[in-house]
Amino acid sequence: MANVDSETAILDAAAALLETQGVASLTTRAVCDAAGVKAPTLYHYFGDKDGLERALVRRGLADFMQRKRLPAASADPLEQLRAGWDVALEFALKRPALYELFARHARAEPDLVADAYALMHARVQRLVDMGRFRGPIDEAARAMWAASNGALSLLQSGASRKDIEATSGLLFNAVVRELSASTS
Repeated sequence: MANVDSETAILDAAAALLETQGVASLTTRAVCDAAGVKAPTLYHYFGDKDGLERALVRRGLADFMQRKRLPAASADPLEQLRAGWDVALEFALKRPALYELFARHARAEPDLVADAYALMHARVQRLVDMGRFRGPIDEAARAMWAASNGALSLLQSGASRKDIEATSGLLFNAVVRELSASTS
């Protein structure tokens, strides 16, 4: 097996274990067995289990950001903001073990969320610039970010998909309503 193939095989095996058996199944021994490699090969590429987890998170994050950056179906910045919100929720619902791993690593390494936050911030900025949201921009962006993360936190509560989606919609609409510029 070529070097690049070994690295990819390890990541693919780890991702499969993570998605089918959860975070607890992600042991170096299980990953090596699933990838058909010896432990020194895993350690060569990733250093340790934490390095392997970081590589999985970064690969998943790259996929997530690619989806978030897809051309919008609408030119309306509010619909673009909602689409980005929905991409985050759908990603977490479809890949809960990866999301759990991501959330853990993001607490220790906040830069992991920098690109996602910047994209959301830019969308909120457009709404402020258009006069559809009240500023200050940083406060509005933090409110939107916090509400989105609040909806995502329901994954750890054992709530059903239906309840998470309903609460997510409620939170999005409440923050939009609060931030919307009113003439009253």
